[in-house]
Amino acid sequence: MQTKQKSPSGRPFHETVVDVINQASSAEMDGLALLIKMTNIPKGHDEIITAWNRRRRDMLWGTEDLGVPAYLHAQKLVAMEKSNDTLGTGEKRSVNLDELQQETKKLLALLKDRQPGLMTWNEFLWQRLQNLHKLTSQALGK
Repeated sequence: MQTKQKSPSGRPFHETVVDVINQASSAEMDGLALLIKMTNIPKGHDEIITAWNRRRRDMLWGTEDLGVPAYLHAQKLVAMEKSNDTLGTGEKRSVNLDELQQETKKLLALLKDRQPGLMTWNEFLWQRLQNLHKLTSQALGK
């Protein structure tokens, strides 16, 4: 007899921790700071930082933040780097190879028939270089 395993019905860490932060006492905030800084957090960094800073202000902590916002900023950067195939917006990092080939051919044709004294040649060269830069920057996520 096969039994079905139930899928976990819990919420993501960042949603749960935001709710807990909003109700935490000062001592609980100390414990939450340790928990947060010991946890790999893949998303929801900005929401946690906002809740953390709001609760600190509510509790009149002044500038003491226990290093939580800095840790979350670092985690956010790590999560963005890990998702090499995205630009942080869910948009795939890719380059249209046909466009790249077309622009490269145009650039090579210009370089083959050099006329650096002509203003139009220089403008076309500049345009080709800009287009290649845009295509490669998009692929590299820069």
